[in-house]
Amino acid sequence: MKRKCLVMLVLVAFAAGGAFAQDNQSAPPPPPPMPKNTFTVDVGPLILGLGSGFVLNVVDDDLSSSGFGIAAQFERNLAQRLSMALRFAYLSLNMEYTDVVGGSQISVDAAQSSFSVEGHLRLYPFGETFFLDGMLGYANLSSDFEGTVNVSGQRRPVDFNESGNYLKLGAKLGWRISLGANGGFTIEPSVGYYHAIPLGDSVGKQFSDYINGNADVVDTFELVEKFIFTGGPRASLGFGWRF
Repeated sequence: MKRKCLVMLVLVAFAAGGAFAQDNQSAPPPPPPMPKNTFTVDVGPLILGLGSGFVLNVVDDDLSSSGFGIAAQFERNLAQRLSMALRFAYLSLNMEYTDVVGGSQISVDAAQSSFSVEGHLRLYPFGETFFLDGMLGYANLSSDFEGTVNVSGQRRPVDFNESGNYLKLGAKLGWRISLGANGGFTIEPSVGYYHAIPLGDSVGKQFSDYINGNADVVDTFELVEKFIFTGGPRASLGFGWRF
């Protein structure tokens, strides 16, 4: 009787061990950790440059423009919910301002371009995808104006070529969407707002001083400087790779 009980215990132990081994074999392996690096190219500045003719015509129907822009960003995850990113951006616009004042036509051809370097600190409150972004950066704006303007009822020739430097602050929210199971192709839409602080005189202030008066065109170019080149609402659409 004792021998039969011992045999039964051994069989039960082997059966339990086999079942446990089968369970371990059928359990899926844990997913690999997500990659820490993401590189994206942002076409937001390109859309802004190509669409600037419409945007600026809404601001001032005497102004027409065409432009180009591009940006690139590298992001590194420091932790699951925290990352840092470095972004470079370029935007250029060719603008033409025409108006008739006192029966005389005035016009200014303007070529402006800016580049910026931005540092971003990102928080992913839910661990993945959705993020909150704070930005500190630097921008340089170069401007070349040629033509004639109206100053206090008088036509005046313009030949202005200056630049300005700016400290940039900003915040935005967005989504980092990786289409692969473990990173890979990534889409990153985001929206936000930037504010620029001139480091010295802004280009608009320099232009106003240059013509020694308040020409009609000054306000228009100051708006372009403040809300297109160095600050204002921002929409981004990045495409890249997470690795």
